[in-house]
Amino acid sequence: MCETCGYTLDGLTDDGNCPECGQSVRLSRLDDGRTAPAWERPGNVIWRFADTTGSVIVRPSVFYRTLATRQSSHLALAYGRTLWVLSALLLGGALYQHAMWFGEVAGWAWTRSPGRAFAFLGLATVATYLVLWLTTRLAALLTAWEAAYRGYRLPKPVVLRGLYYHAAHYLPVGLIALATTGGYRFAVQRQWLGYETASTYLIVLCVEVVVLAGYLFRTYWAGMRNMMYANR
Repeated sequence: MCETCGYTLDGLTDDGNCPECGQSVRLSRLDDGRTAPAWERPGNVIWRFADTTGSVIVRPSVFYRTLATRQSSHLALAYGRTLWVLSALLLGGALYQHAMWFGEVAGWAWTRSPGRAFAFLGLATVATYLVLWLTTRLAALLTAWEAAYRGYRLPKPVVLRGLYYHAAHYLPVGLIALATTGGYRFAVQRQWLGYETASTYLIVLCVEVVVLAGYLFRTYWAGMRNMMYANR
C-alpha cells in the first residue's frame, strides 16, 4: 500500500509512482524509513529510554511514520509498562495531593494520619496503573475493530505496539497534574493563597482535564494515522 494515501501498489515497479497521489513507490517499499526505535536497539538502557521518550513526545508524527510496525512487541510492552509505572506515580501523587487538600478543608481525620495517607497514595497509584493498562487494552480492541470495519490495516498487535509507545504522553500529563495539585496545596499551606481561591483551583483542574484529554487523543490519532498504511 502507498504509505501516503493507502492506494494498492501491487504490480507497480519500484521506480514508478502511486497512481493516486503521485508519491514514489520506493518510499513505500524500499525507502519507507521504518525501523526499530532507539529503545529496541543495542546500547545504554537509560539513553535508549530517554531518546525514544523524547522522540515520541516531541515529534509523534515523525516517530510513528518511521516506526516498524510488524515486529515483536515484547520490548515495546516493557517500555509501555515502564511508562505506566512512572505515570501512575505522578497521577497517583496528583490524586493524593488533591484528596489531602480536600480532606484538610473538610476536616477528615484520616488526612492527619501518616499511615492512612500513605496507604491512600499506594492505592491511588495502583488504581491509576490498572486504569492505564485497561484503557490501553480497550483502546486497542476498539481501534482494531473500527479499522477492520473501515478497511484500514491496523490489526490489534500493530495497534498495541503503537499504544505501548504512546504511553510516553502520559508523562507530561502526570507532571502537569501533580504540579497543579501539589503546587496549590503547598501554596495554601504556606498561606500564599487562601481557601477562597478553591473555586478557581477547581476550574483550572477541569480545564486541564479537557485540554490534556484532547492532547492524548490528538497524539493517539497521529500514531494510528501514520501506521495504518505501513507495509512492515
